[in-house]
Amino acid sequence: MTVLNRVPENTNLLQPTKFLLTFDRIPDVTYFCQEGNIPGMAIPAIVTPTPGGDYHVAGNKITYNMINVKFMVDENVNSWKNIYSWMRSIASPHGTEERNYLTTIQNQFKLDSFPQYSDATLTVLSNLNNPVLRVHLVGLFPVSLSDIQFDTTLSADNIITADATFSVKYFDFVDA
Repeated sequence: MTVLNRVPENTNLLQPTKFLLTFDRIPDVTYFCQEGNIPGMAIPAIVTPTPGGDYHVAGNKITYNMINVKFMVDENVNSWKNIYSWMRSIASPHGTEERNYLTTIQNQFKLDSFPQYSDATLTVLSNLNNPVLRVHLVGLFPVSLSDIQFDTTLSADNIITADATFSVKYFDFVDA
């Protein structure tokens, strides 16, 4: 797009169903993932007081929003249990012995020196299902996992889903 020509080269719009979210540590969630997001971010303004009034200047610390994921729960509950085990390996209610055991199991997915973290990639697809953008999410860890709700008033065709929220250290855009 130039100053003289204000029509973008690609006029295709982003579609909400065209994505893949892959976690290094919880591969089952990738297949069952229904919703995910690229987290927003903020740079809080710093208030500078002066005798004539306060004014704002740009801050120097970025705060990233959480990553919210909705996924279908498989029959063996593996997609949910993987996140559950990850959370238990971070903060086990039964003490360090269980935490060390679960951390050893979870470490098979570890990519860096911090076993509680994992990376993920959100791949945005074109309307022809070709990758157009990859977002590399670094330093994720789960902060919440929703209930699994059973209900006998629903039909068997209804699918049980769960939500998980992850904190992220930062993210980068990489070539597709």
